[in-house]
Amino acid sequence: MLLFKLIIVSLLVFVVVSLFTALYRLNKDDGDSTRVVKALAVRVGLSILIFLLIMLGAKLGLIEPNTTLPY
Repeated sequence: MLLFKLIIVSLLVFVVVSLFTALYRLNKDDGDSTRVVKALAVRVGLSILIFLLIMLGAKLGLIEPNTTLPY
């Protein structure tokens, strides 16, 4: 269970790294948008993978939703 959560968190870190990579390439590369598009495509792909892993983990019981009410 802990390993599954660590995988999710590490993928989230890779999403943030990909986002900042795209930002850096957007500022440094003049007129070459293919590198920016590739970095953003990686970010979108990782985000979809994270979403699917969370749904699979909830279905298999690896992660549990918080059912307590705040009030």
